[in-house]
Amino acid sequence: MPFHLEQLLGDPRLIIVCFLNMVINVLTLTTNAARVSGAESKKVATALSLFNVFQVSFRMLNLVYAPLMANIVDKLAREGKTDLILIKLNFVIFSAAVGSFIGFLLLPTFIQVYHKGIKAMERYGSVPRIAVALMNPNKWHHIVECFRKPSMLGVNPLEHINQIPRSFLIFNLLGVSLWTVGVLASTYASSIDETLVRTAIHLSGIVNGIGTIFLFVLVEPVSALIVDHTVSGKRPPEHVKTMVIFLAIGSILGNLLGMLIFIPSANYILWMSRLIDLKFGGR
Repeated sequence: MPFHLEQLLGDPRLIIVCFLNMVINVLTLTTNAARVSGAESKKVATALSLFNVFQVSFRMLNLVYAPLMANIVDKLAREGKTDLILIKLNFVIFSAAVGSFIGFLLLPTFIQVYHKGIKAMERYGSVPRIAVALMNPNKWHHIVECFRKPSMLGVNPLEHINQIPRSFLIFNLLGVSLWTVGVLASTYASSIDETLVRTAIHLSGIVNGIGTIFLFVLVEPVSALIVDHTVSGKRPPEHVKTMVIFLAIGSILGNLLGMLIFIPSANYILWMSRLIDLKFGGR
C-alpha cells in the first residue's frame, strides 16, 4: 500500500508513543548502572531498591504508551490499512533501539546518579525525604554534578569478554528482542484477523513470555552472581563493567533484532489463535 512520510510524522499519537517507548528503554537500562554503582559502593541492595524507583516510573509511562498505541492500531484496522500498521509498529520497535542507545550513552551519568542516590539514602533514610530535599533549588547542583560524557566506563570490554559467559550474552540478546515484540506482535496479529482480536491480544505471552524466561531466569541470576563475586573480591570491578557494557549493547541489538522477528512472531501468534479457535471455538 503506498503511503507518504507525513502519514507517519504527521501522526502526533505515533510521535508520542515512540517518544514514550524511547524513554521507557532509557530507564530500563538504568538497572545496569545500578549494578556497577552497587558493586563499587558494596551496597547492592540499596542500589537495586533505587532502581525500583525508575522501574515504577516506566511502568507509569506504560499506562499512557499502551492505550495510545492500541488506539493507533484500532483506527487503522477499521480503515483496513494493515500495511501502515506494520510500518508504524516497526517505528515503535526502532524507537526502543534508539532509547537503548541513549541509555548506553548515559550509563556513566546514571552510575553517578546511583552513587549520589545511595549517599542520599544513608543521609535521609527514604526516597520521599530525598524527593522533598530535591525540591530545594540549592540541592539541584547535585544532579548537575552527575553528568558524565559517554564512555566505556574505563575498561576495554574485549579484554574481559572471556570472563563473561557467552550463553549469558546470547540469552540477553534474544530475551530483549522477544520481550520487545511480544505485545506489538499480538497487536498486529489482532489487526489481521478481526474475528480473533481478543484471542491474539491475550497470546502475547507466548512470545514475550519466552523473553521473560531468558531475561529473568537465565540472565538476571548470572548478572547478580557476577556482582556478588565482585563485592566479595572474587572478581575485579572490570568484570561488572564489562558485563554492563555488553548487556547494554545487547539491548540495542536485541531491539533491532526485534524488527526482524516481528512478522514471524505475529504470524506465530495468529497461527496459535486460529488453532485455538479451531480446537475450542465451537465448544
